[in-house]
Amino acid sequence: KPFDLFERECQVLRDLQHPAIPRYLDQFASDTTGEFFLVMELVDGEPLSRRFGRAGMTEPELRALLLQALDILEYLHARHPPVVHRDIKPSNLIARPQRPDSPLALIDFGGVRLALQPDGGSTMIGTFGYMAPEQLHGEATPATDVYALGATLAALAAGTPAERLPRRGLTIDLPAVLPPSPLRDVLAQMLAPEPAQRLPDAAAVRRALAR
Repeated sequence: KPFDLFERECQVLRDLQHPAIPRYLDQFASDTTGEFFLVMELVDGEPLSRRFGRAGMTEPELRALLLQALDILEYLHARHPPVVHRDIKPSNLIARPQRPDSPLALIDFGGVRLALQPDGGSTMIGTFGYMAPEQLHGEATPATDVYALGATLAALAAGTPAERLPRRGLTIDLPAVLPPSPLRDVLAQMLAPEPAQRLPDAAAVRRALAR
């Protein structure tokens, strides 16, 4: 339901205070058209999807990007209840080289869900190629964002959208995208199709990277 998603986005954004998340400013409705409007801080930068068609990101670039994204997701996943974005993908990650304090921003919270709270029925939110398998059934936990971030990094490594990545069954074929490395091992744990076998949240991903 678009109106329910809009109300949820407003509720969540009002409470979020993070330099990499656009600030909620206002919301209003048009009596003439019945449309609802959300006013947010303008995020100036380039979406990472602009990199598609160029050479894939190098491993140091991918690792730096992963750490920046984890800063944002750790903030969301540590809230009570955790906030699950549900639509992490390159076009929703904005590179801001002019902001060295926060060089990456996450936008589009229209599909956000408060984990552990009733959702009023199953709603499938996400983008094919980046969606975790459980999202097809309307399920979402912090591990859902972990999967989407893993798929985002795999796509940026290959320089192509995630839906075009080679797969083996439900699993993205990482060996066809990246050479062996500790980073690839972590991405494999992020991209496990079964949620119980996946790294459960952003903090767990950071711990795995530090091993």
